[in-house]
Amino acid sequence: MGARKHFAIGLALLCAATTAWAAPSKTVSQMGPVKVGQPCPSFAGLTLADHALSLSKLLAPEEGRATAAVVISFFATWCKPCKAQLPVIERVVADSKDVRGVLVDYGEDPDVVARFVQADKLKLPVIPDKFTKIAARLGVGESLPRTLVVDGKGNVTTIFDHEGDDFEKALRTAIEAAANAR
Repeated sequence: MGARKHFAIGLALLCAATTAWAAPSKTVSQMGPVKVGQPCPSFAGLTLADHALSLSKLLAPEEGRATAAVVISFFATWCKPCKAQLPVIERVVADSKDVRGVLVDYGEDPDVVARFVQADKLKLPVIPDKFTKIAARLGVGESLPRTLVVDGKGNVTTIFDHEGDDFEKALRTAIEAAANAR
């Protein structure tokens, strides 16, 4: 094979790799039993701080103000894309009015999760889902991260299947749409 052909193949592979890495965020209309436009299945668990947390508690009015949206993000400490997206989720939730968030760890020991949360200084409540019961209920498999946006009425408005470089903008747009649905 000539040098020119090697160069062309290498350039094609580089472009393909760059395109895959820089892929935009992607949403889906259904993930397992969860469908956009339908009520989010209820779930509950204990946070790392030993507080009971449920979808209904996240949706409940706080200080007399209704919840505009809830962001539910599934992650794992071994997941590099998750590690990159968690600070984005925290920042967007903190910046958004009347929006709550919860992070759900997929299938890991709570002690491992606690060390990760402390090291990364995460502030949102974290529910360790050691036996993946919450993940199964919401249709989340091992392909992580997965993020759902739920409106103030409890309906799923967005399911992120892939969180790309534009995730912050896409999440802000999804939250705004959910808030406007109330």
